[in-house]
Amino acid sequence: MSLSGSRTVIVFWAAWCGPCRKEQPVLNRIAADYAPQGVAVVGVDMLDHDRALARAFVQEFGVSYPSLYDEAGRAAAAYEVDGPPAIVLVDGRGIIVGRVPGEVGEPLLRQLIVSKLQVALVTSSAAANG
Repeated sequence: MSLSGSRTVIVFWAAWCGPCRKEQPVLNRIAADYAPQGVAVVGVDMLDHDRALARAFVQEFGVSYPSLYDEAGRAAAAYEVDGPPAIVLVDGRGIIVGRVPGEVGEPLLRQLIVSKLQVALVTSSAAANG
């Protein structure tokens, strides 16, 4: 998978992580809402030693974006992520322009995408109605 030239929201998660489970519906909305503006969302499953649990998480939450398994922790180390959940924002040049350790709320994540990745604010109809 090549993300070269893409503005990307990298989501570090684990199946056993309670805050990851809580924020997953938000991340699915973000992925759907910002894809038309060229923003990719990519998951990185870290610290899951049971791949079956990770696959069950993806299925249970209908994860709508690609997610990679970081068995050796190389991606987490490269992006200076200590543990899940964490979000890293990467601009189209491949430069890290923002990071959020821990759980992030939907309004803050949308504002970070707008300000750091230079896209228009999109409000999900599901978020507006819920």
